[in-house]
Amino acid sequence: MQFSNNLKKYIISICTTSIFIFSAQSFAGAFQLWEESAASLGDYHAGAAAEANNAGTIFYNPAGMSRMKHQQISAGVVFINLGATYNGTVTIGGYQTATTVGIPGNTYNIVPNFHYVLPINDRWAVGLEETTPFGASTNYNDFNSVVDNVEDLATETKLETINLNPSVSYAINHYVSVGAGFDAMYGEAIYNSEAIFAPLDNTLTGWGYGYNAGVLFQFTPETRAGLSYRSAITIPAVGQSDYNGGVGNTNSSTVSANFPLPATTMMSVYHDINHRLAIMASAFYTQWSCFQSLIINNMAQGPGSPNATVGLNENYHNTWNFAIGTRYRFNQHFALEAGAGHDETPTSLPYRDIRLPDASHYVVSFGLNVRPTPTVECSIGWTHLFLGNTPVDNSGSFNAGQSTINPSFFPIGQGTVNSSVNIFGIQLTFNV
Repeated sequence: MQFSNNLKKYIISICTTSIFIFSAQSFAGAFQLWEESAASLGDYHAGAAAEANNAGTIFYNPAGMSRMKHQQISAGVVFINLGATYNGTVTIGGYQTATTVGIPGNTYNIVPNFHYVLPINDRWAVGLEETTPFGASTNYNDFNSVVDNVEDLATETKLETINLNPSVSYAINHYVSVGAGFDAMYGEAIYNSEAIFAPLDNTLTGWGYGYNAGVLFQFTPETRAGLSYRSAITIPAVGQSDYNGGVGNTNSSTVSANFPLPATTMMSVYHDINHRLAIMASAFYTQWSCFQSLIINNMAQGPGSPNATVGLNENYHNTWNFAIGTRYRFNQHFALEAGAGHDETPTSLPYRDIRLPDASHYVVSFGLNVRPTPTVECSIGWTHLFLGNTPVDNSGSFNAGQSTINPSFFPIGQGTVNSSVNIFGIQLTFNV
């Protein structure tokens, strides 16, 4: 089947918009990241909203700052290694253009974090942190665009967010503390593909704002529970869409879209069995149902073709994340951690494409805490996600009522993505 240049450009424009900002990865449900402090990596953030033993509590439960008796600085980095290999078909206009075997979309991601807590007195504390609540990337290398056609579905996809979060906490009494914070989130999305063997590059940026709040209950000296909430945030993003087919065959436009990020409720318990052994658990509820559709306005097309509006059905549903963990402290200098959990995906067929080959999965974690002095602690953690083969099928993604492009030009990928994720992190914490 032969396609004109304009039709081909339409096709590639649509596929590059397909869930670009919610890009392919399986670090948590969809593109959500729980690894906001490497200190919580070893137990898979079990008990994170209740433990409150370092400045990283700002993200999980700002009320936990009331437990900080000294000024504290905590900084770290998490390395996320994603392996994704697509095996399946690419279909355009009802015609199967290629069968792909073993097309890799591997990426390496670096997620930094910084947390600072300043106790004002026995009741009040303030804090500031920088985290990455959402982020992801994949890159399906173009080995042979004539044979495999995967670049019709996606090449490079990347989402980066930076969240700045000033917070305050207040200890009502010895048993109950409360906290709240303000979220200012910056997002940048890169989503690229290939059209007529030429780059089609798209970048959007924007700011969104929200809030968070929490409460911490200290039932006994050994047992506490925490409940926190982070509000939904919508990022109105604007950027540039560029088609570059060579001299005399280029076009650019200003592209825009609104991207909803979900609210999350965190519930945790923590218990010291004795001075060496502790157990903890968490349940996180994420309201992904806010993401039912995505509309991309003014996508660039080839010269002489009108810019396009593309509507996509996402149909995300709300999810749970469960985690249990334990810590054994050998002495005042060394402790081992372990954790396990289950993370649900908000995606479903036929709305899942190779940019987001996410599936519900089980998780295991291990970590080591080293405290060489009373004021310095180093935490090292590793997490592995059991993913395997995830079915992908985006045949229901195109929304003709919200698009200016013929639905018969929408590229469909159907098959499986074999994914593996390993996460490594290191965190340094200082009492000042």
